[in-house]
Amino acid sequence: MSDQFQNTEPYLNYILQTDLLETPNLTMKVVTESPADGVSYQESYSDPCLVINFGAQLSNFEVEGDKKHGYQGPVIPGDFSFLPPETILEGCYQGNQLCYAYIMFPKERLNPLYSEEILIMQSDSLIKQFAQAIYSQANRNDPDIILYRESILEALIQHLQLVHLGAQISNFKPLPNLERLESYIQQNLAQKLTVTELALLEQTTAQSLQKAVRKQYCQSVYEWVTNLRLERSLELLRGTSLNLATIAIECGFANQSHWTRLFRRKFGITPGKVRHS
Repeated sequence: MSDQFQNTEPYLNYILQTDLLETPNLTMKVVTESPADGVSYQESYSDPCLVINFGAQLSNFEVEGDKKHGYQGPVIPGDFSFLPPETILEGCYQGNQLCYAYIMFPKERLNPLYSEEILIMQSDSLIKQFAQAIYSQANRNDPDIILYRESILEALIQHLQLVHLGAQISNFKPLPNLERLESYIQQNLAQKLTVTELALLEQTTAQSLQKAVRKQYCQSVYEWVTNLRLERSLELLRGTSLNLATIAIECGFANQSHWTRLFRRKFGITPGKVRHS
C-alpha cells in the first residue's frame, strides 16, 4: 500500500501519541494531539480514507474538500468524513486536545458507485463504535483478531455505503447556504416561515437544513429564526419610535404578549422596560 498520508505544509501541532494498526486490508492510525489554535493544514490521501472523531470537542472547525464540499462550525465526538483517493483536505481549527482515527482501505472494498463520493463532517455515533471495535486490543495480531477486525470493517463499509454514500448517490442535496438563508429570513421576518419553505429555497431537505443549523449554531431552525426575530425587535426598540404592538407584528410574532414572553426569556427584561430605560 502506498503512503497514506502526505502533509503538504509544516505540521505545527503537538503530537502526544500515535498508534498504528495494520492488517492485509486495513490500515488504521489513531492520533492524539494538542492543536495550536487557528493552525492551518493541508492533507491528501492516496487510498479511500475514513476520518473519525474519537474525542475532539471543537468550538470551531473549518474544512474544505473541494468547491462543493466543506464545513464550518463545531465538532463533536462521532463526526466523520469520508474521503476518496487523492482528495485534498484543508482548513483550520480551534479547540483543546484532539483524538482522531484514520481508517484506510483499498477502494476495491467499496461499491464502485461510491468510490469517488466525498462526505465532509457527517455525524454518526455508530461509525465511531465500529472504529473503536476495530481498534480494540490493538496490540494483538493473531488470526482470530484479524478475522474479527475484518468482519467489523465489512460491517462499517456496508453501513457507510447504505446509510451515507447510498443516500448521496440516490438523493443528493447540496449543503444549505446559511448566510444566504439568514439574509432571506431577515428580509421576511414579518412572514410566517417554515422549515420546509426554507429548505426548498436552498434545494435541500428539511432534515438536512435542521442538521446544518444544529451544526453551525447549536440550535434548531425554530430557535435560530426566533433569535433573529428577537434581535431585530431589540434593534427596533432602541432605534425607532414604533409602538410595541407594531414591532411585534413586523418581527413575525403572533402578538405582543407572545413577543414579550420570548423577549424576557432571552434578554431578562421586558420590551416595555427597554423602551423606557
